[in-house]
Amino acid sequence: MRKLQHSKLLLLGAVIAGVLGTTSVVTAHASLTPSSSQPNTDMVDLSSWQSNLTSSDYHNLAQAGVKAVAIKASEGTSYTSPVLASQTSDAQGAGLAVNYYHFAHFTTVAEAQAEAQNFINSVQAVTNSKNMVMVVDFEDSAFSGLSKSTNDANLAAFDAVLNQAGYNKTDLYTMASWVGKVIDTNDSNKGWLAQWPANPSGSAYPSANAWQWTSDYRFNGENQDLDVSQLNNSYYLDGATSTPTTSTTTDSSSSTKASQPTTTLVKVPAPSTSSYSASRSNSVKLVWRASMKKHAYHTTAGARYSKHLGIRYDYNKNLPNVTWYTNQHEKLYRKSKGDYIIYYHVNTADGKHGGWIWRGYLKAGVNPAK
Repeated sequence: MRKLQHSKLLLLGAVIAGVLGTTSVVTAHASLTPSSSQPNTDMVDLSSWQSNLTSSDYHNLAQAGVKAVAIKASEGTSYTSPVLASQTSDAQGAGLAVNYYHFAHFTTVAEAQAEAQNFINSVQAVTNSKNMVMVVDFEDSAFSGLSKSTNDANLAAFDAVLNQAGYNKTDLYTMASWVGKVIDTNDSNKGWLAQWPANPSGSAYPSANAWQWTSDYRFNGENQDLDVSQLNNSYYLDGATSTPTTSTTTDSSSSTKASQPTTTLVKVPAPSTSSYSASRSNSVKLVWRASMKKHAYHTTAGARYSKHLGIRYDYNKNLPNVTWYTNQHEKLYRKSKGDYIIYYHVNTADGKHGGWIWRGYLKAGVNPAK
């Protein structure tokens, strides 16, 4: 996470120097790149600093194992991220669980309450869901000058406003070195703790919800460093069911509305009764299903299924020249393997063919053979 005008590297310098609240500069070093010895890259946090990421970048992150994002929604009492809506949509389109954070400056209860309302207003402008984690980003250097009891009371006031508005999943992002000294974690805020070792490996802070272990991770195929975290539980993984509110569309023209993808599923009859498999259907459990933006894909691998995979409509190799367009996605839990997979619902442009295809089989873009 980053302040609106200051780099997180300054804060890391303060931690390394052991002097909270200073602006010591850290010497730049090479980006961390994927290694089997590193912790998991379960979650990435985003702000307007990452506004250049495209929808294909989000899909690349998902393919690389990212499960969730935490998006900066607001800061202080008036700032709302100008890319909040687009980052939410792109993350959902890639099947990622979406959570939000607020960069805090409050030093009194009244300020905490006002900032919490700004956070709520910002999030409500892009989604009507309340199933995500709402995080307070607690790293402003001013906090180190307050007593721990004051910071704890202010945080409680902030969370109370969120709870009253129906947001019951909260958390505290802060530097691990501050916990117990500047601010406390608790049952409602078990912690998303930042601590960046030079050679990260294994796990840390098992009682916390997450460990942010680097701020300069470079995924394969990406040209930008990102903050990544390892999740210690499933707390951050329920937010993908967020649905857009009507206020997310700033252009109310008929052409804009017409371009929105339909969520009506094409009902394709099974080619034969032998395509139905009860064992296949019972092997998975639905975690969530939601609408997504219209994206073009092509593939000749795998097959198309009904939403619970019980019915196989056809093998994709039998339609090698078509372009598939998405309108929904779903997350399934595979009981036999104990892992999760994402399927996209797709249609052809003429609506004659459709079904659910595993995301790993799909290649982005219009079919070159068309």
